[in-house]
Amino acid sequence: MTLRVALVYTVEASRPDEGSHPHGAEQVSNTNQAVMDVLKQLGHEAHLVPGDIDLLRKLRDVRPDVVFNNCTGIHDKSSQPQVAGMLELSRIPFTGSGQCAHVLALYKPLTKMVLMHHHIPTPHFAVAEYADTPLPSTLTYPVIVKPEHEGSSIGISARSVAMSASEATAAVRVVVSTYGQPALIEEFIVGREFTVGVLGGERTRILPPIEVMFDTRQGFYTHNVKAQDAVETKCPAIIEPILHQRIEEVVLAAFQALGCRDYARIDLRVGMDGVPYVIDVNTLPGLEPGYSDYPKAAGAAGISYAQLIDHLLQCALRRS
Repeated sequence: MTLRVALVYTVEASRPDEGSHPHGAEQVSNTNQAVMDVLKQLGHEAHLVPGDIDLLRKLRDVRPDVVFNNCTGIHDKSSQPQVAGMLELSRIPFTGSGQCAHVLALYKPLTKMVLMHHHIPTPHFAVAEYADTPLPSTLTYPVIVKPEHEGSSIGISARSVAMSASEATAAVRVVVSTYGQPALIEEFIVGREFTVGVLGGERTRILPPIEVMFDTRQGFYTHNVKAQDAVETKCPAIIEPILHQRIEEVVLAAFQALGCRDYARIDLRVGMDGVPYVIDVNTLPGLEPGYSDYPKAAGAAGISYAQLIDHLLQCALRRS
């Protein structure tokens, strides 16, 4: 069956400040081209629709049967859930999570409260709304200080890991003053880091984990490290069976607790106690073939890029 498909994409691929990613605009363009190519190969009529404040009007003009949502926000990351909300208002089936799941995953304190409610391991944390907010004495150091709602490790630098309350307070001041949002202070888990894709649908699948190969177990993603692709990854990761099973259990539980659907990518760190702790949930992971982690993991599971795109499209259609 030939479908009219609207690919909704991010117009502003990068922010004019530290959030700028040298590969950002290229990644959007490459992903757009790859998805459009697959849609046409599948025999569909594909239309590129920019995700902006006129999105609803543009969708009305295109009149798609289904929307492939790949828009991470209109002005910045904080509007990613609003894009899904606009798609829900249109009543056109679309790929990926709904607005609620995007909100819960984007705002990290909310993510962690939901995870803790469901007894899913995540590091202890506190939130500083203002630069001079007193930090609770119950925190165990070291901690990592990051913006409350950002992606791509924006706002995380080498100084984000604090060994004391005074260092944490200084890091909080930087986050609040620079990004105009609260700071999340999270106990830093020393250990291995993994990113794990989840593929939803009629039968939810956990894709092969990818390990982020830092030089030491104290290593972590800063914005510069991520932007420059300065750390190698191993896909699939080599993990002992018991830990592999535990990671899959934690990842699936997080995906379900936040109400994610179709696909997501979940980041974890495995502490010295052997427990996988969820540190981030990405409800709209990158889909650039040959570059993004999610299609790499799908490929390791024997799922071609075309099969992945078609699967996500079929997930949306089943909700129509």
